[in-house]
Amino acid sequence: MFISCFFFPDPQADRGQGVHPEDLLPPTIEVDVKLIEGLVVKAGSNIVLPAKMTGIPIPTAKWMTDGNEIASEGHYHIESAGSSTILSIPECKRGDTGEYILTVSNPAGSKTVALHVTVLDLPGPPIGPINILEVTPDYMMIQWRAPKDDGGTPITNYVVEKKDVKKPWEPWSVMCAYRVPGLIEGMEYKIRIRATNKVGDSEPRELPQTILAKDILVPPEVVVDVACRDSLTVRAGQIISLITRVKGRPDPEITWTKDARALSRDKRTEINNNYPLCELVINEAVRSDYGKYAIVAKNSSGQAQMCLALLQVPNSLRCQPPVSSCPGSLL
Repeated sequence: MFISCFFFPDPQADRGQGVHPEDLLPPTIEVDVKLIEGLVVKAGSNIVLPAKMTGIPIPTAKWMTDGNEIASEGHYHIESAGSSTILSIPECKRGDTGEYILTVSNPAGSKTVALHVTVLDLPGPPIGPINILEVTPDYMMIQWRAPKDDGGTPITNYVVEKKDVKKPWEPWSVMCAYRVPGLIEGMEYKIRIRATNKVGDSEPRELPQTILAKDILVPPEVVVDVACRDSLTVRAGQIISLITRVKGRPDPEITWTKDARALSRDKRTEINNNYPLCELVINEAVRSDYGKYAIVAKNSSGQAQMCLALLQVPNSLRCQPPVSSCPGSLL
C-alpha cells in the first residue's frame, strides 16, 4: 500500500517565521555603482533600477521617492522576487528626475540605498515678455530671460527667428540679447525665440505683436546745468565753455546762436557735438563776445531751444555737464 503525502510550504517561513535567531542575517543590497552616482536618461526612455538583496530570512523591499512609498501601479512597476527587486518607470518624463530610495528589511535589521535619476528633456521656452530695446529701419535690439527649466542640462544657445509677415521664418543662433539684422524699412516682422540644450530646441516664445522696421522718434530735449542758466561771467582773454546735454532720436542737428545769429567754427570758436554732450567753446574772450547765447536741437520729430547769457566781468567760469532737466529760455 502506498501513501501519498503533500507538503505545502508556509509562505511566511522565508520571511522569518521558523528561523532560529542564531540563523538570522541582516540584509545587504547590491546595486550598480552607476545608479548611486546618478543615472542620466532622455525623456521618453525606460528607467530600470535593479537591485539584489541578501539576508536570512530573505528581506522585503520598499521603494520611496519624495518621502512617499511607491506602489506598483500606474506610472511605476515594481517586481520583487526572491533576492531581487526592480523598479521600472516606462516612458519617463522630466518630472521623474529625483532620488529613489530602496529599503530592504528582515527581522535582523534593514538596509537603505539611494539611487539618483536625472531625466533630460527639451528646455522650457524663454521667459517673456520679449523686450524691444531699439528699432531702426535696419535692425532691432531684443532682450529676454532664460527658461525656468533648462531641461536638466545647460542652455547652450538661443535661436532667434524673424519673419516678414509675408515670408517664412529665418533663424539665427544667439545668446540672451540680440541685434536682429537684415530688416527692410517699412516692413512688419514677427519675432520668436527658442532655447537650446543638448537634447534639442524648446517651444518658441513669440512676441505677440508685429514690429514695424522704422526709427523710434524721440523729440529733442536740451538740459543745462544750473550754473549756466544765470548770467555767466568771464574775464577778457579767458575761455568761454558752454556745455549742455541733448537727447533725441534720431540724433538732433545742433545749432548755436549769439543774439539770434548762427555761430560757425572759426579760429576762436569750437563746436563739439559728442552726443549726448554738446559744447560751445570760445577761446580768448573779448568784449564783443557779450550777448545772449542759445542752443537749438532739431530732428524729424521736433525742436528744442535753450538760451543763456554772457557778461564780461572779472573771474572766469566754466560750466559742467548738467545734472538736472531745466527746460525754458533764460537770459
